[in-house]
Amino acid sequence: MDNIENLHKELFCVLFPANVKNDEKAIQCLGGIKTISQVYSQANKKRLGLCFQPENPFMKKIYADAKPTTGVLLKLKVKTSKCGNEVKREVLSTSVVGSVKKINKFESMCDFQYLPVSSSSSGKNNTECVLEDIIPSGVDNIETLLQPAPSFITPFNFTRSDKPIAYCYTDKRFGTKDFVKEESNSVTNDDVHKARSERGLPIPRYIFNLSEDLPSEPNEYYLKQKKNRLAIYPQLENEFKTVEKLFEERPVWSLNLLKYHTKLKMTSLRIIIPCLAIYMREGPWRMMWVKFGYDPRKEPGARIYQTLDFRMRHAAGVHAMVMTRDQVVHCKKADRIRTFKKTSDELSPEDIVLEGAVYFRPGMVPSQRQIYYQYHDVQLPEVQALLARPPPAGARCHERRGWLPPDTDQLCRDHIFRYVKQTLLATHKADLKFEDASSGDDSGSDGDGASTSIAELDESSLIRMDEMDDTNI
Repeated sequence: MDNIENLHKELFCVLFPANVKNDEKAIQCLGGIKTISQVYSQANKKRLGLCFQPENPFMKKIYADAKPTTGVLLKLKVKTSKCGNEVKREVLSTSVVGSVKKINKFESMCDFQYLPVSSSSSGKNNTECVLEDIIPSGVDNIETLLQPAPSFITPFNFTRSDKPIAYCYTDKRFGTKDFVKEESNSVTNDDVHKARSERGLPIPRYIFNLSEDLPSEPNEYYLKQKKNRLAIYPQLENEFKTVEKLFEERPVWSLNLLKYHTKLKMTSLRIIIPCLAIYMREGPWRMMWVKFGYDPRKEPGARIYQTLDFRMRHAAGVHAMVMTRDQVVHCKKADRIRTFKKTSDELSPEDIVLEGAVYFRPGMVPSQRQIYYQYHDVQLPEVQALLARPPPAGARCHERRGWLPPDTDQLCRDHIFRYVKQTLLATHKADLKFEDASSGDDSGSDGDGASTSIAELDESSLIRMDEMDDTNI
């Protein structure tokens, strides 16, 4: 075997899910050399995507996960000879090309792939591709845009998960009043369902309204849980005082903001926070923790702590500069457990929050395409000027806008996007070319989004809090 010294040469391995006959087309399907290089240099952040028709925007990509492996790439020279009907192969030489420590495998299933086709205009039963008519590669004059084009609209995706799952189809998925009444009568004497309904948090999360008073004290369940935790982890008392001091300085906090300032683990925060604050599930302060004894509905100054939902727009191509949820490498639960066992004193990836996820100032870029800020943490002069205007005399808290006037959220989004656009274009100007055309605005008003968001982090943490009765994670 030749070139043994090449074992120290590490290679980037991709298990391509097809029979490759043209190397250039295969690389183009992976996004090109530039995309592959970016994934290789940022293997802990980006995933490698594959599209079988790169020129077709209606094709949904599949993404590969980098997995550790041990392998060697060999180069063989084989002599083939044919003797009658028998083919003989003889290995003449073997040489080592390099070693492989990580391999990118496409294990997720492909979504339904669509090519825009239409019936042939010649009257025959043949079909033809109309991609050029829908998305022309070049426009010579304005008359091209005025000509009728075929209608071809498909959903962004059909499959809701990357891997097949077992799903039980039932006609009782959505409950009606009669169905709920029927179910409640049928499980009256059912000990199994009765016990299951009693699981979870002893009190529901607060649903915003303007009539009921906010709880002023924590539930005994959380205090008892804190006491039990202190018996085996005395350091929790110091951590509790740290979080308590932050709530004295500021009555409303987000989960990620507490993570960023305290650098505490989620195992401690999920016990400490319910003893100090209540979670707002809806309303102007949704996904925020409000200190017991503080009612933001009665304090006009609480407008600076309201939630601002910001989503990246498509204008000027900046939407393509921020990674989607599929492109981001997610930390699996098995990896979190393995890391926790090895280095129990270090923070896990789910406990680490970047500054761009909680604060925004000129020159910064959001850490994801959808992000939830507090108005107070958007450190832009235009936004702070809007917050400085006090509500008119006699104003009352609105169930959606809180203490802010109408369209304040939209104005703040415009200011943030203008700064983000300037920063991204200045950073990527040397590498990327953009079109001046802009598409629709992705920024919603007050609804929850399906993109990667701080909401998912808060909600996932609360789901784990629901499970503490059973697993005590």
